[in-house]
Amino acid sequence: ALQQRIETLTAANAEGLAVFDKMLEERTDRIEEVRAFVAEKSAEQVKLEETTRRSRGRMGAITNQRELAALNKEMDMQRRMSQALTAELTKLRAQLTEAEADHGTKQSERDALAERMAEVEEDLKAQLAEKLAAASEIQARREALRAKMPPRERSRYDRIAKRRHGKAVADVEDGCCVACKMRVPPGQHQKVLRLNSLEMCQSCQRLLIWHEGLA
Repeated sequence: ALQQRIETLTAANAEGLAVFDKMLEERTDRIEEVRAFVAEKSAEQVKLEETTRRSRGRMGAITNQRELAALNKEMDMQRRMSQALTAELTKLRAQLTEAEADHGTKQSERDALAERMAEVEEDLKAQLAEKLAAASEIQARREALRAKMPPRERSRYDRIAKRRHGKAVADVEDGCCVACKMRVPPGQHQKVLRLNSLEMCQSCQRLLIWHEGLA
């Protein structure tokens, strides 16, 4: 059950992180688009500034009022274009700064989430390893005890274990079989407490032991 839980959790975590990564990828694409727009508009601004400088340089070659009016009109248009470009660049750079900050925040959230997921998975794996080690130790002790049984009792033990999914032994607590919760007759209970015979629960057919007496 724990192994299945780990596998389910690992799959769910991977799916969740994939969704997060997809979102980050889309935001990265958006940032790259804005950066491209900023670079494009910056290039336009540089080109416009160069054009404006050349226009100013023609001022000394003006010979009449008509040429002056045409040049002033041209420079006025360039000025308006420059103002529009500056405003657009300011807006784009603000968008870029906001998008980069948001991406950084989401990346940190994703990394923190992945770290928490990994911690939970590692904790469950550690629990599983402990359970497996404990089960292995119990199995080793069971096999050691089984090997010490007389052949007849060993065969009896094996038959019960086969019928009861490997659980052939049950503790007696407060006069009851722990496995099936049924009361053990007083005479049989006394035999279990004396530890000098193998007694079988009359209800579930498991072998009865007094755990405290074995300690």
